Amino acid sequence: MKFRIFFFCLLIVFVAACIRVERVPEITDTPAGWVRPTETPRAWVTIAPDNVATPSPTPTLPPISRPLQGRLAFQSDRDGSLEIYVANADGSFTSRLTNNPAVDVFPAWSPDGTRIAFTSDRDGSPDIYTINPDGTDLARITDDPADDALPAWSPDGTRIAFVSGRTGSDEIFVMDADGSNVQQLTNNDEPDFFPSWSPNGNEIVFASRIDFNFEIYKMNMEESTLTRLTDDLADDTNPAWSPDGARIAFISERNGFPDLYVMDASGENVIQLTDFMAQSSKPSWSSDSSMIAFVSDMDGSQDIYIITADGMAMSRFTDQPDEDSFPAWSPQIGFLTNFLPVPTAQPDAVCVNSEDPTYGYTPDNPVRIGYDPRAEGDDAHQCLPWMLGPQGQPLGTEVLEQIRVDGASVCVVEVFFEGQEKPDVMYFDIFNYEQPRAPVGYTCGSPYEYIRALAAARNQ
Repeated sequence: MKFRIFFFCLLIVFVAACIRVERVPEITDTPAGWVRPTETPRAWVTIAPDNVATPSPTPTLPPISRPLQGRLAFQSDRDGSLEIYVANADGSFTSRLTNNPAVDVFPAWSPDGTRIAFTSDRDGSPDIYTINPDGTDLARITDDPADDALPAWSPDGTRIAFVSGRTGSDEIFVMDADGSNVQQLTNNDEPDFFPSWSPNGNEIVFASRIDFNFEIYKMNMEESTLTRLTDDLADDTNPAWSPDGARIAFISERNGFPDLYVMDASGENVIQLTDFMAQSSKPSWSSDSSMIAFVSDMDGSQDIYIITADGMAMSRFTDQPDEDSFPAWSPQIGFLTNFLPVPTAQPDAVCVNSEDPTYGYTPDNPVRIGYDPRAEGDDAHQCLPWMLGPQGQPLGTEVLEQIRVDGASVCVVEVFFEGQEKPDVMYFDIFNYEQPRAPVGYTCGSPYEYIRALAAARNQ
């Protein structure tokens, strides 16, 4: 499913200042760099790498003593699925904003603090949504079968940059904040990730593998030029432009582990802020540019930490055995004074068990799922994930032939499960759909898989 990796491991018209780029802009001066590999940006759900070394103890930096301002939005699986949460910057009143079995990730605050953009696949494929910071007024602003992820608001709040695979490779696009007037910014065969705006709104930094490995680039949209800010054998990624415009935080592995660095907006004066023998990722600046939130697994699980921009003090923001990631620091808005209400869970959508003994077993009464059961891949257990055997056994399938019945295309499929004496021959209408029902002798699978099946049918 293209650049879609779920679960735990580890992604936004124009006014006159923006010019559509039909080719990779000219690369200008490359500053002298001394950078080494960070983690490669992965798909659209950030997950921890498999080859994580034994984490080092939490460094003995003193805790941050100055007051923390604003709130942090972040993603977490602490309640069973990846959801968006928000808390005061001191960690108090942590509240859940989303509640559904889909994947909700990559939060980004609007510059006035009234909306949070994020990525969700709740309607079948990863798209960009916005929501109020109290969890109300959810709106979907992209609707494309390709993956749309990693939203980033322009400083004036009128536009959103994002990453999309809609042209065949992962490129950076920009759109109005309501999802209209989509324009493509980058156009090359290599993936481009993590857009971040300059405070004046004229430039965007991002990570790209244009020149062999991931480096940080700066695009000037008025002049349609591209400047490489880092140049080393290492991968540099996760750039984040400070609100005062002076510096860019990023992640680099030049010293053997992905650590947090800052550099001038010109790419000069690179300074290493962390040295933890752990995996670090996704920096986000406080509104006054004095602190940076970031992710690290230095204590065994992915948690969020806050470090001063000079690297001299650090506090832990989350302390959970689950995975907390992708912090997004709000503009200077007031603290929460109470926990937000827990959002109502999306009703579990389940397929129903058919009482019609001919349903699915005859070509004139097929299972109308609206998509080819082969589309989920060659693995037999992935073909009909919303349907199981009578005791919940995973199904194996083999497509025997495709036939035409009353003008509809019907797949003839051999379906089998462990303990079955002989496979059943069943019929599936791959162009029309209705709420999937489990034929007699079968049971319904997980609500999540049913939702995905129905969404896939509707997207045909």
